[in-house]
Amino acid sequence: MTDNNIGSKNHTLSYDAIVSALFDTYESIYDIDAETSAYQCYHESSAYHGLHVAKSGEDFFTALRNQVLRVIYPEDQDYVLRMLEKDVLIAALEKENHYSFAYRLVSGGNPIYHQIRATMEPVDGRPHILMGIRNVDELFRLNKAHDEEIALMHQKQKNYMEAILASAAGYFEANLTRDLVLERSLYLARGDKELRKELAADGELKYSRLEAWRCEHFVVSNKEKYARISSREYLISCFERGERRTSVEFSSRTLQGEDQPCRKMFYLYRDNTTGDIMAFCVVYDLTEQQKKERELEKLETELQMSRIRNSTSQMQPHFLYNALGSIQEVLQEDPQYASELIEDFTIHLRSCIRAMNSDAPQPFSMELDNIRAYVNIERMRFGEKLKIRYEIETDDFPIVPLSVQPLVENAIRHGIYQKGPAGGTVVLRTRDAGNAWQVEVEDNGVGFDVTAYRREAKSGKRDSTGLKNIIFRLDKVMHAHVDIVSTVGSGTKVTVTIPKGGSGA
Repeated sequence: MTDNNIGSKNHTLSYDAIVSALFDTYESIYDIDAETSAYQCYHESSAYHGLHVAKSGEDFFTALRNQVLRVIYPEDQDYVLRMLEKDVLIAALEKENHYSFAYRLVSGGNPIYHQIRATMEPVDGRPHILMGIRNVDELFRLNKAHDEEIALMHQKQKNYMEAILASAAGYFEANLTRDLVLERSLYLARGDKELRKELAADGELKYSRLEAWRCEHFVVSNKEKYARISSREYLISCFERGERRTSVEFSSRTLQGEDQPCRKMFYLYRDNTTGDIMAFCVVYDLTEQQKKERELEKLETELQMSRIRNSTSQMQPHFLYNALGSIQEVLQEDPQYASELIEDFTIHLRSCIRAMNSDAPQPFSMELDNIRAYVNIERMRFGEKLKIRYEIETDDFPIVPLSVQPLVENAIRHGIYQKGPAGGTVVLRTRDAGNAWQVEVEDNGVGFDVTAYRREAKSGKRDSTGLKNIIFRLDKVMHAHVDIVSTVGSGTKVTVTIPKGGSGA
């Protein structure tokens, strides 16, 4: 007797626990007589109680329209009414054991997602609809956020793929593990379709055989690197090292016999189903890209040339003031000499203005006139301290305006004047060297350590802008090379070598 009572008591506790757990899951639970539509609410949470929905009544479906709809989110009202029409609800429950759908209630002015779950069971021999209402707002929003995240990820993947393929000349997919070009390949480059019969083994197109054939018949330049990077072994080793993409640039022979610059990208990944290492191969035509790069380089060069031209062609203020001041003094003592100096000053001024307007090569004879004029002005100021010797074999060749005169100026100011009262000599030479013209500016001044100079210029400790600008202009316009040799205490020689047949010839 005692044992039976204990068992009955435990059974009751278990039943109460089940009911409590069930009620805790649902906001409310309804029992609806399927024949009469009478209903009774057996459970109502505190939150649902605040909606002031009737807990019982003679017609659930009328109450639904008159009471419940006032708490349903306006955009969902028609949907709920349609889903809970009595005939629709009963027909669905007779077909399936359960019937459910989600909608939004308004609570605290905010839409809250809920779910109705219904089933039909006999009670006292009559069909009853048991309906539970659950708050699924957090779960629904988490699922929605998850779905949006997945959709965003798919969109990003789509955008990424479209970006990859937007300018592609060709692309295909390969299984590197199985050495196969996949039948679902998106594209096979020119002639490849005809290769299937020639290169396929047992009806399958081998990746390694296809790439070897391409390298032999189409790749013109960079063959060795193309063969190495496109090989299965190399790509698999890249993936195993954690590298997910690699590329190679090469030139490909078109069907028209022209060389076409290309870049081949290999995107590496593992198939989640089979575990095989895969490669998505994309070929880009670099012809247009190289054209744009050349145009951009040209614009950048022109901009830099313009900046250099403006800075190079400007007379240094100290030279301008000193020259004019000296000419003014000479004018009172020797008007004829002053007149010659004014003419030299005018020639130099015109050269500066001409260089400001254009970098177009001019005859060296014009540059030589400017050099003579400049040296005459400097000799007026420094007298016998400065000596100049002209060893001109030819002046019939082109040169960038105002490019040699600054070299002579450097030789005078940084070579000769630094020697003090002893002064020194600057020699200007030109010669025809067969396939090039050469211009030399040599001085027996103080000289300098070229290696240290370049090191300090690179670190910013020394300003080398003027010399760098001269070298840049000569290179870009004339394809000329500038060589500097200097010995501390002995002097400096700068040699400009201008190839014949260049852009300035």
